[in-house]
Amino acid sequence: MHRILGDGDSCQSVQEPAGFRREDIRMKNFLILICVYCLTCGCVLAQKIDAASAVSIVKALQEQVSENPSAFPLESYEGGPQSLAKGLRQGYFGYGERRYSHRFDFHPAMDVGYFPTEVGNVTDELGETWEVRAPQTYLKKVYAVQKGELVSIALISTGYKIVLKHSLETPYYDNKGRAYYHYYTCYRHLDSRSLSYLSGIAKKFTNNPKATYKNLFEKYIFEAGEQMALVGFTPDKSSEGIPRAHLDFSLNLFDDPNKGTNIRNYAFNPLLLFPPFEYANPRSYIIGANHLPAYMFNVHESHIRTPGKEENGGFVLQIHSGGLSADGEYLMSRYFALNGLDVVLMNDGKQLGTYRVDRHRKLGYSTKSYESLDNPDLSTPHFLAPLEEQGDVFNMAVVLPTTWFEEKKYDWSKDGSVSIRISSIWDGYLEGHSYSFEIPLPASE
Repeated sequence: MHRILGDGDSCQSVQEPAGFRREDIRMKNFLILICVYCLTCGCVLAQKIDAASAVSIVKALQEQVSENPSAFPLESYEGGPQSLAKGLRQGYFGYGERRYSHRFDFHPAMDVGYFPTEVGNVTDELGETWEVRAPQTYLKKVYAVQKGELVSIALISTGYKIVLKHSLETPYYDNKGRAYYHYYTCYRHLDSRSLSYLSGIAKKFTNNPKATYKNLFEKYIFEAGEQMALVGFTPDKSSEGIPRAHLDFSLNLFDDPNKGTNIRNYAFNPLLLFPPFEYANPRSYIIGANHLPAYMFNVHESHIRTPGKEENGGFVLQIHSGGLSADGEYLMSRYFALNGLDVVLMNDGKQLGTYRVDRHRKLGYSTKSYESLDNPDLSTPHFLAPLEEQGDVFNMAVVLPTTWFEEKKYDWSKDGSVSIRISSIWDGYLEGHSYSFEIPLPASE
């Protein structure tokens, strides 16, 4: 993988050889100026993700998965590995917007666990009793999703976190045509007993009874489906509410997957590490030998609010996912594959403006800080998640603020329309993974 200079990188000092010439001094000073320019101007040479490179990333990951099937990262409720469809039935937060009563949040990962609303007691490694939600998930095994090198395990504010580095047989490319042969997966909210488990592996791997988990860093390769850790929860007593035992699983396309700017700019939907669901009506779709269900976007007419001069417009997008078993039973799943929103505004037969929201490429978002990423720009079209957790049908509101119409100088005395296109993470790579409709805007006085 190419090493690209970005925030936090520095130019290494070079010892001057004997007979160092004036021309060499000029060249060295020039290189130093380049380094200073790169550091002061941000990620001047950093990886960029445009439309073509986004498709390149999806294609490279899917080629990898087709040759090397992924393992679902969380142990099943009954024990042992589980399929993607079954694992997603317990997933309650996916990649993208979520909302609480007191804050907005952009979630660059996928949360999975069991019985999210149930509360019970668990005992940590120190013998302390904690009241948690989803206690059945506590100490469940965490698996490597793909073959990968152990980079680190460290305690952060939300528990222990493992980072794996994975190699690609076929690279993806950035907007400059530079090839990248690695990606990273991260596993958060791990129990402290994961350290003892990894240290046990280290003793066998090194044949050294004094070895610890640190002896595995950048040396030990986990196979897909191999156990790495145990599920924990956020051990922060100062946080609001009852903590939840669950696994936070993320996909990252950068050198440092713990760096905030990288997480905000380059995290992708982890569902890209699995084969895609079919895009079809789940209620009539028969699950085949691949065991993969279907999903579909839908906007019911009753869920559309027509924009006006004095009132915001918008709609509620519903994502149904699942399929029929061989005996006709409907098996519901959850599929957090929503990615893009395209808006085209017409007025008096002329196009006034367009707007694009893209979660992967962070179009329509500010990534300067976590706070700016979490909080949407309420003056432009944006996604607005419902309060609290999602049910079996995934809902996402889209707001079309009247301030955006004003900014485009929309004339309400003339006819117009808003064309909407909703797209999934597979759009651009697979055909038919999108949904379009139009909202007429009749002239008003």
